[in-house]
Amino acid sequence: MGVSRVGSWTSGLVVDRDAGWQQLRVAKASRRRSIAGRVVRLLVAGLRWLTVLVCGFAYHNPIPAALLALIGALLAFGLPWAALGAVLLAAAGVVAWFLLAPELFDRWVVSPGRRWWRRRRYAAAWADVMVAGRLVVTDRRRRELVPKVARIRQGRFADVLTVRLPNGITREAFAEHLDALAQAMRAREARIVPAPGRWAPGWLRNRAAAEFAPGVHKPGRVFVRLAFGDPLAHVIAGNQLADDGEDVDHSAVRVGRRDDGAEWRVSLLGTHVLLAGATGAGKGSVLWAILASMGPAIRAGTAQVVGLDPKGGMELGFGRELFRHLVTMDGPDAEDEAVAFLEGLAEEADRRAGMLAGRARTLSPSVELPFVLIIIDELASVTAFISDSKRRQRADAALGRLLTKGRAPGMCVVGALQDPRKDVVKWRDLFPTRIALRLVEAGQVDLVLGDGAHARGARCEAIATTTPGVGYVAEDGAAAITRVRAAYLTDEDIRRIAATYRPGPVDAGGGLRVVDSEPDHPPEAGDLAA
Repeated sequence: MGVSRVGSWTSGLVVDRDAGWQQLRVAKASRRRSIAGRVVRLLVAGLRWLTVLVCGFAYHNPIPAALLALIGALLAFGLPWAALGAVLLAAAGVVAWFLLAPELFDRWVVSPGRRWWRRRRYAAAWADVMVAGRLVVTDRRRRELVPKVARIRQGRFADVLTVRLPNGITREAFAEHLDALAQAMRAREARIVPAPGRWAPGWLRNRAAAEFAPGVHKPGRVFVRLAFGDPLAHVIAGNQLADDGEDVDHSAVRVGRRDDGAEWRVSLLGTHVLLAGATGAGKGSVLWAILASMGPAIRAGTAQVVGLDPKGGMELGFGRELFRHLVTMDGPDAEDEAVAFLEGLAEEADRRAGMLAGRARTLSPSVELPFVLIIIDELASVTAFISDSKRRQRADAALGRLLTKGRAPGMCVVGALQDPRKDVVKWRDLFPTRIALRLVEAGQVDLVLGDGAHARGARCEAIATTTPGVGYVAEDGAAAITRVRAAYLTDEDIRRIAATYRPGPVDAGGGLRVVDSEPDHPPEAGDLAA
């Protein structure tokens, strides 16, 4: 049989010589144990399990553990009535705490219990999920290896697991089983996230070799975010987005909140933004949140807004006072107006690029040369739904010039669309920032956010219809897919912001006026005026 026993009975080694040197299997021979020995082993294992359980519960749940310890001590000292009084007093305190301060009660009592229970589930179900998903490899010693949880970073709403991958299992193969992992762990969703940053003193970071600096992903490891609660379930009020006390940072405009509790900020300077979502997904919330945050800059004159609303002004018309020029496409010459609007913006991008050439690589917004925000409420209206083929070609050419040349000279296009088909999002790669709200089909996610976004956890088709403004964000140069929710502004909020930050009279007639600069002076042109 090719199996021989090596050594004496006490050494107990069995060697399979037919396995080959690269798969040599060495196992200890079994010994007969008495019933008493088995009972002792079971008792030791049970005592160890109970110790780990009690210590883990006490560590993660200090308040309930302290109450239970107090009650146990009273019973141990023969004071049953005192223990009963402590139970009644603790019960009354818990009920009063829950009724008077439910948020604090959940944070300090319920959430620690949830975190402890999640750890118990990870220990009990992780290996079964890996085996069921066939994420198993066999090493040279014929050991079956599965991805292993190396570290758990727990939060109130989500946990981030550091998973160590054995040789032979890739990050892409692991990502295919995120849905099964979320279901087994009773999580709302599972998503691959970049490696968490580690703090290091500045003097150490400056002296470390940049060639060996850790990247976004660490080889052999994957970081999985399991979300159990939804901090974006509540509507975010948008009436406090604009802050008169601070200057607007065009590279970090407040829009809403991320699912990790941090503010969601969008960069508008040096980029374009693609916004996609089905009917009622909350595209208007994102647009108006951006405009509200830009309010102080609009009033100061360092930013100007122009827009195209194919719905006759039904969406953008609420804040008409904020726009220097607004095309509503509600007349017989609507298509001509839209094409002329885009061609005028493309010419402005050419002028600005020519003025900044050799002087500056990016624009620093000022009153003399302001930042221009271009809102196109339905991108398909100018890229697919124009009936005349010549006008459509002109619109495509103008939009291509604007997207290609407009970023550096301070012109940002925010293009919203409802139907992310291939012929509509052919300009997707020219939008470095992409936002996908609720979508109809899973296949539309990759069309908007980029290839592989759905596999990395962007489940836009699963967003509930009762949570408008919730979506996922992908940015060029960032591997993370971030779940966010935009702030909501009521009609009254929009009218108030438009009246407060109005830049001046609205250009209702059409053109973009450019003030030429002297050749020997720094560029002060390109101002879009009424």
